[in-house]
Amino acid sequence: MMKTTTILLLVCVTLGAGSAVSADEGWISLFDGETLDGWKASENQGTFSVKEGQLVVYGARSHLFYVGPVNNANFRNFEFRADVMTTKGSNSGIYFHTEYQQTGWPGKGYECQVNTTHSDRKKTGGLYGVQDVIDDAPSIDGQWFRYYIKVEGDRIIIKIDGKTTVDWVQPRGWDRGGRKIDRGTFAIQGHDPKSLVYYANIAVRPLLDSPGWVSLFDGKSLDGWKASENKDTFSVKDGLIVAHGPRSHLFYTGPVNNADFTNFEFMADVKTEKGSNSGIYFHTEYQETGWPDKGYEVQVNNTHSDWRKTGGLYAVDDVRQPPSKDGEWFTEHIIVRGKSIEIRVNGETTVKYTEPPNVAKEGYPNMPGRKVSHGTFALQGHDPKSIVYYRDIMVKPLEPIKAVVVTGGHDFEREPFFAMFDSYADIDYVEAIQKDHSELFEDISDWDYDVIVLYNMSKDISPKRQENFKALLRDKGVGLVALHHAEGAYPNWDEYRRIIGAKYPLTDQTIDGVAFKTGTFKHDVDLTVQIADSDHPITCGLKDFAIHDETYHGLWFAEDNQVLLTTDHATSDKTIGWTRPDYGKARVVFLQGGHDGKAYANPNYCQLVGQAIRWAAGVL
Repeated sequence: MMKTTTILLLVCVTLGAGSAVSADEGWISLFDGETLDGWKASENQGTFSVKEGQLVVYGARSHLFYVGPVNNANFRNFEFRADVMTTKGSNSGIYFHTEYQQTGWPGKGYECQVNTTHSDRKKTGGLYGVQDVIDDAPSIDGQWFRYYIKVEGDRIIIKIDGKTTVDWVQPRGWDRGGRKIDRGTFAIQGHDPKSLVYYANIAVRPLLDSPGWVSLFDGKSLDGWKASENKDTFSVKDGLIVAHGPRSHLFYTGPVNNADFTNFEFMADVKTEKGSNSGIYFHTEYQETGWPDKGYEVQVNNTHSDWRKTGGLYAVDDVRQPPSKDGEWFTEHIIVRGKSIEIRVNGETTVKYTEPPNVAKEGYPNMPGRKVSHGTFALQGHDPKSIVYYRDIMVKPLEPIKAVVVTGGHDFEREPFFAMFDSYADIDYVEAIQKDHSELFEDISDWDYDVIVLYNMSKDISPKRQENFKALLRDKGVGLVALHHAEGAYPNWDEYRRIIGAKYPLTDQTIDGVAFKTGTFKHDVDLTVQIADSDHPITCGLKDFAIHDETYHGLWFAEDNQVLLTTDHATSDKTIGWTRPDYGKARVVFLQGGHDGKAYANPNYCQLVGQAIRWAAGVL
């Protein structure tokens, strides 16, 4: 005990002399120095603790995975840094492109070794088992050192205290199972009960995922851009667009996507001077004078007198406390898919908004053009006193989600049902009518869909097709959205009810030792759908709503369903919408509503189905 106390005292003294992680140039902290918020430990969770501002790793094997909000804990290209201190004979590691795993050494991602004097010859600064640092560690026990990792494309760079220890490019055809460049989160390793290692100042700087990203600004001129009134408000200096002058808006009119974007990601680095105001419009169009009537504005304002600050969706979902500072570059990231809008500043989400159904038809009061549609981007010159700089302006048009809608075994109103799917600008779908007991799943070798939407009530599915169905979810990560009468499908396949989380008893039967009568249903019911979990992406932007639909009663439900929707109607079971724990790599959701054209035409139901498909596809 005396030895441990002495070491902790050394930590406090040494770290006090070191430098904290700064908020410069897009670096984002992953560790608050007080708690393990945003992190999840695997086996032996007591291995990790927080003391005196440091993450202490000491105990039986365990791994601490980052699961917090930054980049949704999903990184491809990035820079990572942390201050690390080892003690004599200790071993640890930093994983990247990994994923949570309850037991064992992580099977996915690369490990960057942390080991100064442990018996393993692979030492600090090596890419474990790939490009190792053998015997001669660049670190010293009892002294803090800076660990730096950069991944961009197929290249991995590791530096210890600024000295490069690994500069390696993953070769084509590389096949080491999960040890490959992919994307994923970070993890800190607790190696063994004798190892004691400290971490502090853990931070990441996400880098652009180059595939699909296209520059909108050449850094030299305003080619591809068109200013409205007061055209001299915009200029190019030292590789930057400078907005300084009377009101004007700079519209993108260049060749990328013909300057017409629907679903996209947009990024720009921005810097404001004191008291300045600006904004970034999307889904807008050229307008010679005035504030743009069409599209949404993402606010840029740290200290201007307008209370609406950087990172807000102007006059719709506003931010009161700026997440950025004058005189410092910050990255504004806008993601639009369907009716969903997300805004991030330096990787932190400031707005997650879903446009409600009435807005799509009418717009906002006094702002009829402020709605999701399609269009171009515009930078705002707000007033003569404001000076704002832009650089690295990039866009990534998003490919539509590919969905296969499975039907068969139950009649439905086809035209209004598929009219609902036609309304989703970001979802491409095909119908697969099942005539031979789920023939869709006979051969999955050329499978090209992101999401399966089950709206069938097929009776049979062969053992081979069952295995293929499970493989699509479990191994390929194909999302599953099941609707309405699909809970009566495959009555003789017991695993199906576990996958979807429910079963409609078509006959009297016993399920898991409990007797169930044949389920009941009732058409033409007016009921209220209650939002049980308003924080879930599927229900985001929705409130309790009325619908004319069919109800079911007497179902078996899985105990581990995460309930999203409920109702108090007497002819229905209480639970009417839920998600399941991931089935392997797949997200699974069931929405019990959706009997006929009156239900499909309900804008709330239409929004639910669209957001369920996007969530199952992994984009929400």
